[in-house]
Amino acid sequence: MNKHQSCRMLIAILLIMVLVCLSTGCGQVYVVSHEEDPKVWEGDWKTEQWGKLYLFQEGNKVTGEYEHDNGKLVGAVSGGTLTGTWSEAPSYSPPDDAGDVELTMSPGGNSFSGRWRYGSSGDWDGTWNGVRTP
Repeated sequence: MNKHQSCRMLIAILLIMVLVCLSTGCGQVYVVSHEEDPKVWEGDWKTEQWGKLYLFQEGNKVTGEYEHDNGKLVGAVSGGTLTGTWSEAPSYSPPDDAGDVELTMSPGGNSFSGRWRYGSSGDWDGTWNGVRTP
């Protein structure tokens, strides 16, 4: 076998390998999006600001409870963002014990960061960050 034949054979083998790889999907990178994991928010979370947070998810609706003042959270998910309201004892009513919350999930789904405010207008009053716990 001469040099040209060896080169052609090597090219043919590489071409076959590429075609096999393309047809079987080897070498593809697959990223799970928030839309593909319908319960990405569900679970137990440790938050810096408000203690343990327990979230339950049904479709795009999320409900939860957290330790600080027997807090409650209700919201809806769109993409990687949870938008809703928080409320706490004693009244569970705005403007002193309830307001808006907006949380954004990390790409890996193991942490979130966001913000909250008293009531439903005006500036945001603080941050809300959490890490998924096993």
